[in-house]
Amino acid sequence: MTIHNPAQPRAGRRSLLLAASAAALAPGVARAQALRPLRVGYIVNGPERTVFEERFELGMRENGYVVGRNLAIDYRHQLRPDHDLTDVMRSFVATPVDAILASTRGGVLAARAATTTIPIIFGATRDAVQDGLVQSLARPEGNVTGQSFHAGELSAKRVQLMREAFPQARRFAVVFNVYYPSPIQIEEASRAQAALGIELVFRGIAVPEALDEAFVALKREGVAALFVVSDVSTITNRVRLGEVALRHGMPMMLSNRRYLTGGGLMSYGPDIAEGFRRAARQLVRAANGTPISYLPVENPTRFDFVIDLRAARALGIEIAPLMLARADELIE
Repeated sequence: MTIHNPAQPRAGRRSLLLAASAAALAPGVARAQALRPLRVGYIVNGPERTVFEERFELGMRENGYVVGRNLAIDYRHQLRPDHDLTDVMRSFVATPVDAILASTRGGVLAARAATTTIPIIFGATRDAVQDGLVQSLARPEGNVTGQSFHAGELSAKRVQLMREAFPQARRFAVVFNVYYPSPIQIEEASRAQAALGIELVFRGIAVPEALDEAFVALKREGVAALFVVSDVSTITNRVRLGEVALRHGMPMMLSNRRYLTGGGLMSYGPDIAEGFRRAARQLVRAANGTPISYLPVENPTRFDFVIDLRAARALGIEIAPLMLARADELIE
């Protein structure tokens, strides 16, 4: 034990404190210095950076990697899920990057076609097995793993909550992006309608260019509220979705809290942004030599029911106290 003399000169005490702090930090500093630099090829869904990229960089920092210090990220933008990324992936391979992050099915498949050795991580996907990205969630093969967010029963739960919020209504809609439909979500929602005693109108919409036209038609057809099937384009265009919904007085049930920007009424599901933070950990391990088969595809374990009271007021809707009590979060 070291006993400090209160009479010891201030400069001497400061020197001892600095030396102790340096000793305590030494292992962390040594670890950071020992990490080999990484270059990541990253496909951004949409024309600009979002909270997903922020969370990814946060996850990288938590694992010892900081942009500009020992991490370089080559951001490229995919404006629509059907855009061809062949040339982009070839450039990533030619650089070469140490790992690739992509979240659309087309992006991951383009990366897989370009390389069988560089690790490919998806920050979010609807259903990794159904989308053909992996054959097994527990032991993915090849060079692909990541975060898979959809379970079919979630769509039925969302339709149920939408129905409970409007108990007097009988006609609702399920809308999906024609550029990136999700059969598993649509089929699960369809099966829920008979059990709930409601009619569901299924409508494919070109997102974002045909939203106004589609919402006008659904309102005219007597739809009380709609559930938006989740995909990377709908969440990228969530502000536009919210604006259109408010303009046409259409309540929306959405797939997670991140959608509730500017007009969505309710959401039920996992926090996709946290998946990008977890994907960073997978990427660091894969880029530093951990076999992909040791990095299982991860599924969320927490699902939140969120009601946006701002949207309720803007839509002139009163939510029943029982529904409010069931919510995990109320946005004032």
